Amino acid sequence: MDFKKNELINKTLDEFSATWSHTLDTEDFIDKKFLKKIDKYIYANLKKKFKEIEIYNLLYLQEKGFELGIFQKLKIYFSGLRPLYEADKKETLKQQRLCNKLKKKRKQAK
Repeated sequence: MDFKKNELINKTLDEFSATWSHTLDTEDFIDKKFLKKIDKYIYANLKKKFKEIEIYNLLYLQEKGFELGIFQKLKIYFSGLRPLYEADKKETLKQQRLCNKLKKKRKQAK
């Protein structure tokens, strides 16, 4: 069972929780009306991010060999997120290779 979608959701919630934490206890020097606008803006971006997570999960499943339906494929196509997904994947692979090299060097140094 793959937990890729859960990992993406957890990462997103952590980031947005940190963003919302910056607005805590700011009513003393920021107008409540403006804080409501900020909350709406953050919430709208969170909703967009969850839609992206759904597309990333579909791309991940497709990469793993699952057969997607026509509507899922269309969802991916019209989202335009495939290049971002592939760039993220390349960056992740780069970081993993670098980590592995560092581990080998540490083992050799001992």
